[in-house]
Formats: sequence, C-alpha cells, structure tokens
Amino acid sequence: MQNSTHKGEEKERNAQQRESTLNAVFDAVDEPAFIMDREGTILDANQAFARVYHKEVPACININAYDFFPPELAATRRIKAEEVFCTGRRMIYEDEQEGHCYRNTLYPIAGLDGRTSQLYIVAQDITDLKRAERDAETTQTLFGALKEAVPGAFYMLDAEWHYAAWNAYQRDVVVGRPDAAMASFTAIDAIHPDDRSKVGEKMANIMKSGVEESDVVRVLIQGGPRFRWFQLSGKRVFIKEKPFLIGVGTDVTEHKMKEDEALHNSEERLRKLFDEHSAVKLVLDPLTGNIIDANHAAAAFYGWSIDELCRKHIREVDTHPEEELKHLLEQDRVSEKNQFPFQHRRADGSLRDVEVFSSNINVGGRELLYAIVHDVTERRAAERELQKLSVAMQQSHAIVVITDLKGDIEYVNPAFTIASGYSQEEVIGKNPRILQSGTMQQSVYEELWGTILAGGVWKGEMYNRRKNGEFYWESAVISPVLNEEGVITNFVAIKEDITEKKKLWSELIAAKEHAEESDRLKTAFLANISHEIRTPMNGIVGLSEILKDPDLSKEEQSLYIDLIDQSCQRLLYLINDIIDISRIEAGKTNVKISRTPVNTTLRDLHAFFKPLAEQKGLRLSCTTGLSDSESVIETDSTKLTQILTNLLQNALKFTREGHIDFGYARNKNTLEFYVADSGIGISPDMQTKIFERFRQADNSLTRNYEGAGLGLSISQAYIEMLGGLISVKSTEGKGSEFIFTLPYNPAGFVETDVQPAAVKPNHDSLPGMTILIAEDDAVSSILLEKTLQAESITIISAGNGLDAVELVKEHPEIRLVLMDIKMPVMNGFDATRLIKQLRPGLPVIMQSAFTSESERGKAEDAGCNSFITKPVNKARLLELIHAALNRQPDKQ
Repeated sequence: MQNSTHKGEEKERNAQQRESTLNAVFDAVDEPAFIMDREGTILDANQAFARVYHKEVPACININAYDFFPPELAATRRIKAEEVFCTGRRMIYEDEQEGHCYRNTLYPIAGLDGRTSQLYIVAQDITDLKRAERDAETTQTLFGALKEAVPGAFYMLDAEWHYAAWNAYQRDVVVGRPDAAMASFTAIDAIHPDDRSKVGEKMANIMKSGVEESDVVRVLIQGGPRFRWFQLSGKRVFIKEKPFLIGVGTDVTEHKMKEDEALHNSEERLRKLFDEHSAVKLVLDPLTGNIIDANHAAAAFYGWSIDELCRKHIREVDTHPEEELKHLLEQDRVSEKNQFPFQHRRADGSLRDVEVFSSNINVGGRELLYAIVHDVTERRAAERELQKLSVAMQQSHAIVVITDLKGDIEYVNPAFTIASGYSQEEVIGKNPRILQSGTMQQSVYEELWGTILAGGVWKGEMYNRRKNGEFYWESAVISPVLNEEGVITNFVAIKEDITEKKKLWSELIAAKEHAEESDRLKTAFLANISHEIRTPMNGIVGLSEILKDPDLSKEEQSLYIDLIDQSCQRLLYLINDIIDISRIEAGKTNVKISRTPVNTTLRDLHAFFKPLAEQKGLRLSCTTGLSDSESVIETDSTKLTQILTNLLQNALKFTREGHIDFGYARNKNTLEFYVADSGIGISPDMQTKIFERFRQADNSLTRNYEGAGLGLSISQAYIEMLGGLISVKSTEGKGSEFIFTLPYNPAGFVETDVQPAAVKPNHDSLPGMTILIAEDDAVSSILLEKTLQAESITIISAGNGLDAVELVKEHPEIRLVLMDIKMPVMNGFDATRLIKQLRPGLPVIMQSAFTSESERGKAEDAGCNSFITKPVNKARLLELIHAALNRQPDKQ
C-alpha cells in the first residue's frame, strides 16, 4: 500500500514537473499564443499575446478572442476555427491585421470524449518575412535582368580561369554547355588556339597587376571550329580576399523563414507543438553542451533520430572549436535572447550554414537553452552571389543605370560617371534626358518607351552629350524589372560607350575604300605599263624582221632604224621612270646638293625642246627671273633638270597648237618655277589626283596619249625632297599651268655672268689607242667594240674580272679600261681595285645596267673614274673616254 502511495506521489511530481516545463516553454515563445474554447473564450494566453494588446495575461483570460479583431477579420477567423473544431485537424493560414501579416497555426485539443473542445492558437508575425520575400524576389529579378541584359557575354573567373558566374549568352552561345558543366570549363578553352597565348598572358597580367585590359580576339563558338571575334575585357576584383576576373554575376536569394513556435499548457499540447513544428528545434544544457531534446524537424534535418540527437554533445554537430563553442554557450546562457551564425554537421557528413535563434528557459529550476535552427545555406550562397554582383556592377566597365517607372534615376555605377562626366549625386532623381544631344529623332524615344512599357527589351544606339558638352555614342539595352505580380517596378539600362568603335569602323570603311581605289589604280597602271612596253617592243621586233630583207632601199633602212631608235628611247624612258618611282617608294632616292646654274639649265632645256616644239608648230619661250650670277643655287641639279623635263614633255604631249612657256621668278627666299601650255587642260576632279602614284588623267582604253603616267608623281616626290611644293591651275580645253617652288639658297658670288663654253671632245686623239673591254655579255661586248672600232681604237676583250686584271699586267699599252660590274669569276669592283693597285693612274670607266646610287658609290669606292649606264650612248661614252684621257697621264 505504501509502495503504491509512493509511486502515485512520484507520478504526480513528474506530471507537475513536465507541466512546469511545458508552461515555461509556452511563456518563452516569442509569438502570441492563446487557448480558447468553441465560443471563442480565451482560457489561457502567453506573455507575447498580452504584450500585443497592451494587457497583462490575467486581463486576457475569459475575454472573447474575436473582440480583439476587426469585424471582417473576426468573422474570417471564426470560420477557420470552426473548421478545426469540426475536423480535428491542425490548420495553418495567413491573414493581415493593422498592416501586419500573420501566420496562424490552430492546434486542436481533444476533450475526455475525444472530440476537439479547445484550440491552441499561435499567431506568428511574418511581416518582415513577407517583406524579405518580396525584397528577395525583386533582388533576384533585378539580378537576372542585369545579368541577361549585358550586351554580349558575361563571365566571372577564378584564379584558375574556371567560371564562377556566367549569363545565358556565355553559357548557350559561347560555351554551349549546361550549367552543371560550366564550372569545370575554363575560359581559355573558348579562345581560338592562335590567340590563347596572348589572352592567357593578358589574363595573367590582369590578375597579377590589377590593370584593366581589353583586346580583340577570336572566340570559339560552342567549342569550335567556328569562331567569332570578340572584344574581351577583364578587371581584377577581390571578394573576401579571393581574386576574380569579373564581368557581372547572378543573384539568388533564398528566404529565411521564421518557423512556427507553439506552446501548449499541457504535456500533450506542448509536445505536439514542439515535435511537429516545421522549424528545427533543440533544447540544450548550456553548462554541459549536451542536447536535451530535439523535434522531428531536427531529426529530418540532421539525419539522426531524436534519440540519437539526445545522446549527442553540441560539438558533434557544430563545427566551432571546442573552446570557442564553450564561450558561445556561456554567452547564450547569460543573455536573454541571441542570434548566432553557425555551421552544422549532418549525419551524412555534409555541412550546412545555419542561423540559431536561442533564448533561456527555466525548467524546474534548471536553466536550459531553447534553440530554433534555420537552414540558410542557400541564402548565404545567394548573398555571396549578390555580393559578387554588387562588386561587379561597381567595378564593371559596362554602364548601369536603374530608374523608376517615371524614368528618374535611382542608381548609376562608376562606369556611368566616367562616361557621362556626371557624379552620382548630380543624377540621382534626375531623368536621363539630361544626356540627350538634341540630334536624335523623337520617334526613337517613342519607340523605346513603347517597347519597355509593354514589357519588352529595347536595344539600340544613342547619340548623347557628356557634361562637358562632348558628344558620344552609346549601345544600350533597356529592360523592365517585374515584381512577383508581373508589374513593372523599375527599368534597367546596360550601356556601353561605343564612340571609339564608331570612329574605328568609319576609319576601316575609309581604309577599305582607299585600298580598293589603290587596287584599281594599280590594275590600270599595270595594264598601261604592259601596253607601254609591248607597243615599242612590237615596233622593235617587227622592224628588225623587216630589216633582214636584202631588197630594202637605203632610205627605207634609214627610216626603219630611226623608228627602232625611237622605240628604244621610249622603252628607256619608261624603264627609267619605273626605276625612279621604285626608288621613291622604297625611300632609297638620295639628294645630291651641288652648285646649280638655274639659268643655264633653263637655256639648255629650251635649246633641247625647241626643235621638238617647232615640229608640232608650237611656240616655246623661256623666262629667267635672275641674272646668271644670282641664279646659281645649292640644290640637286639632276633632279631639277628631270622635274622640268617631265613637265615640258607633258606640255608637248598634251598641246596640239598654241604655245608653251616656262621659267621662274624669285619670291623672297623662294624660286617659283612654272610650265604653262595651251593644251587640252585637266578636269577639276582630276587636278588633285594626277599627282597620285598609279594615277593618270585618263586610264581608259581609248586614251590618246602614250606614257605610263609616272612623270608627275616622280616630279612631286623630287620637289618635296628638295624642300618645295607643286600645284596646278587648269581649265579644261584651254590649257594648264604647273607651278612648283624651291628654296632660294644662293651658292655664292660668281665673277661673271658669261658661262664658259663647253669643251667639245677632241676625238682626233683616239685613233691608235688601246682600250680593254671587260664584259661577259657577248651582245654588249660587240656593241662596244663596233662603237670604238669606228674611231680606229684597238680593242682587247676580257670575259671576266680576273682575265681583265691579267691582261692589264700583260699589256702596258692599254690606255683605258671599260669595266662591267656583274661578271663571272671576279666582279668589276674587285677587278678595278686590283687594277688600281697595279696601275693607279689607268682610267677605269664602270658600265652597268644597275643604276642605283649605291652602285655608283661602290664604283667610286673601288677607284673608277666614271660611271655610264646601259644602254650605252655613243656620244656620252666618247665624252667620258676623252675626259678620262685628258686627266693626269697613267704612271706605271
């Protein structure tokens, strides 16, 4: 009997202790909670419920719960409660009261008859949670819009070039792999093999130095082999001390949910609330760290059963070091309520980011910690992504502008301030129309607003004005931002300053057109050159065949020989022009400044061209602007003569009747030369083009005048080399006047205006003389022999340079050597040096088909006395021989 009594007392004590524990948990719950009967009478309430209505707990008892609510809300809640009374099943629903959103959980409490006689109701204020959900959805939508609105590919790479973030364009268009495979794919894999080294170096430099770089490279599309050109740019940023190469990013926000907490004034009521609540809940002993209790949600979350959890120490779940964990538990114990971020370990070994909300409860005089655990792994990941996006937006070179529905600016990134010149403070609240240049049509803006207000994405280009007044081009993509109801809340513009791209494109078009024009000119030039070579060659070959006819009269032979000579001279002029223009193109034309008697040059040219002018019935006049002594200047005499010769030849060619006048006048420190004619003239559109290389006034097949069209190009180049300029005045059908200037650099005082008469070579001294001809070409050797034998000169021939040296040793009677440059065994330069060592005074005249200044210089260095180019002119050759023999006699 006593034993039975003792057991009864112990059972009662246990029940009281459990009741005390449950009541303590009930009062410790933050959310308003109360118990009511079917009529709505409040039977019990916790402190949180009393605080909401500014009452004490006793003042809430026996009051009808529906009196606390507005009529419409009270009616709705009465219907919900009646449904639970009827069904006996728990109900969770949400409604609003006085601007707050509540999640109401109704727990049925059965009476002795098993029917629901009371309800335990917990009203959780989820206003902040709803606001967080809306903010999170807005952030996610904004992030998605920003990322996908980037004009092109967006990428964020880690230090190993793996993708940390990307947009759909980069994923689908460039890489062509699903999201799951992106992280294992490196950005270098998308670069064309020929550009990978360059891009790799630039990326490494960006990550090392932090300097932003960009370049135009080839990017493989979906692994290649097809590729497209991309202008890629990158900039280093640090996110949590980890370097990234960024573009833009994504934003994912997971919502932190506050779980329902319910208390019950009985063991069954509180246990059901604790066990069945969706939130992960633990009860801990702060002194030992042991887990005292856990609910079903905790078991599901951690992967251990409730019994297994209750046998564990919190250090088996939490990842903090043991000493730090002790400190946190102590901090929890002495504080009324705490919120801590932790990382918890689950049964499968995985780690989850959690936020723990804990408060102290007293159960039977024992201090315990009541903890609600929220899994925030996804939210933390989303926050990290959001942080990346924020950094990317701040440091990206892409311009980002966010406006409200009216178009007033709410946000701009630093790239905007760089491009526009406006600071963030100057534009917040302003409309982007402050950037308008005033040059774009209103229809563009009407189309823009029509598109985005309809929920579409507008893409286009804008011509805007910076703060400093400069104009610039932007490529823009403007998108609406929609909330969860699909209502537009904002507009996002992603823009890029494309001013330099526009300029580069214009330059490329101009360069393309110039290249095409140059190609056409070269084609016409080559066709013309072919014609100019084949025409005289046709005459030479044809007339040479005719000359083989033994029945030709002497008059016919003489005529045909003259025609062959004319064709040869025409070919020679053409070849000289081509050589001259080639030297000019290669930059190998040298200027030799010497004393140049301008008046004498003009008189010589007048004497030369006068017979040609008279043959055409033209009057040729020459005017000198200075006295003979004043006309002697320092310039390149040969080039001045060639310039005037080219201009006079053109005047003769294009003038059928009338006159040709040429001369010069002094204007301060300049001599102004002119060549004027009454010829066919030049059309206005050709006057600026006739000096271009490969350009002729008439490139057609029906042109009436022969010539390669290089004379004016050569003349202009020579004039500019000598420090002058050339221009033309012309009226089509009336004639032309070419004017060019040269610096007036007097050569010094000349005693007399009378020029000494040229000494006519005395060929009487040549008969009987012995000359050595060193020439490996049989035809050239025969021509030289025939030319000199006509003067009764004795000829000795050598086929190479070595033979020439030996013959000089063996024949002291040799008075002069004609030396070719290019010969077998030993060339002319080496042979001349050896001959000069044997007989320093023996004259050597170098003759060659090479005409460059460098060849002439090599001949002088070898010791040659003179230089004559092939084809050899007989009169010029005899002059050079006579001049060489009149010098100091050979001393053997």
